[in-house]
Amino acid sequence: MRNQLLFFAFITVFSTVSLALFNLIYRTSKVVVDEEFHLRQGEHYCHGRFEVWDNKITTFPGLYLVSASFLGPFQACSIYHLRMISLIASIANVYLIYIIRKVVLANRSSAYLLLESISLATLPPLYFFSHLYYTDVLSVTMVLTMLYFSLKGMHNWGGIASFMAILMRQTNIVWVGMVLGTQVIKTAIDLCQADGKGVSRKGRHYGFTDLWKTTNTLIKRPKTMMALIRRILPQYFGYIINVVGFVLFLILNGSIVIGDKSAHVAKLHVPQIFYFSLFLAAFSSSHVLSALRRVVRFLRNKWPLTILCMGLFAAAIHLNTIVHPYMLADNRHYTFYIWNRFFARWWFARYLPVPIYCAMLVLVVLMLLPSSNNHHQTVGFSLLWVVATLASVALQQLIEVRYFILPFLILRLVQTNIRTSAKLLALEVVGNVAINALTIYVFVRKEFYWSNYQDAQRIIW
Repeated sequence: MRNQLLFFAFITVFSTVSLALFNLIYRTSKVVVDEEFHLRQGEHYCHGRFEVWDNKITTFPGLYLVSASFLGPFQACSIYHLRMISLIASIANVYLIYIIRKVVLANRSSAYLLLESISLATLPPLYFFSHLYYTDVLSVTMVLTMLYFSLKGMHNWGGIASFMAILMRQTNIVWVGMVLGTQVIKTAIDLCQADGKGVSRKGRHYGFTDLWKTTNTLIKRPKTMMALIRRILPQYFGYIINVVGFVLFLILNGSIVIGDKSAHVAKLHVPQIFYFSLFLAAFSSSHVLSALRRVVRFLRNKWPLTILCMGLFAAAIHLNTIVHPYMLADNRHYTFYIWNRFFARWWFARYLPVPIYCAMLVLVVLMLLPSSNNHHQTVGFSLLWVVATLASVALQQLIEVRYFILPFLILRLVQTNIRTSAKLLALEVVGNVAINALTIYVFVRKEFYWSNYQDAQRIIW
């Protein structure tokens, strides 16, 4: 009862403070950066004008359909109420983060779970967009809902949530694929263990060795493969139909985006993985500090591998760094200032963080190792999280911190290998709150004007 009261108290404080900041941001600016496209489209749908579509928008219309469903009947189609969709979704995300982490960490105290939930719920880029009308926050809500149903084995509901996730942002297909693939791999290993041929019966069905043995069993025994297909089709039909439907969409559309395809052409951009590692380091201080000695010890003991890693990373930066014109032209994002005042200031600046990239790679490997103590962190999750992260991050030309939010959250929510303390989590929360306060202060106080815009421009993530 006490733990429930603590969580209720946090939700109340979070909602109250967020609403106050929501009103402050609304009074400061009615349209922020690309909101002009989303707000205009949301208003069309809210008033039932479903035939109208702005080609500048490249995502599916999930956000606008939700707006039409909940705001349209009440004719509450103002900017304030449209933005309120994101605020409500952010409050839902707090609850989802807490219950997902509770499923994964069943033996940890509620106070610890609450601290971790506060930290993830106040993740600065995600939290800031909770006050604007963008697709990101509601997209996170649907993906987390799908993840929760998957962890609980409620796959019919998970299939519905996966459809909603794709409807919010089509790039969420990679997370639907991750959830489906994780369940299929786990089912295959369990089936082959029960079969008793080719796989050990030791109950350790999370390792890479078990996956290799399972693969061999399925290749050599067609009957076992057919039994697996008969089992997964009805059990995971909701995910499968979404994946198949999305493949058909790709074939018919010729691209993953709708609308302005020219501005969002997929291209291999390896350094995006390195930028994600900086994001992980910046917003996972509790985990970085907890594992720092292990990481440094590994880098020191495996120094030939460390030197090779640094050389490969430097080569990737030299050969594959892409500077998108949008980032150079748009001074309304922090990435503009980070790039121009550091990475582009000196020729060697982009190579300086290479040791951090290597260290964070080791940290990610430590976090991803399959865990015998966590039946959710299986070998399937470890492998497919990497694949999904590469697909969602490394094919983007534009450096955009919002692309890092979902891989960050999913890794933090499911992993259990890096155990941190309540004190370090509290420090992480303080850091997030400080960054949020600073970014909102800059947004409110700093304004400048573009020649082709009448309204003042402001800086956001």
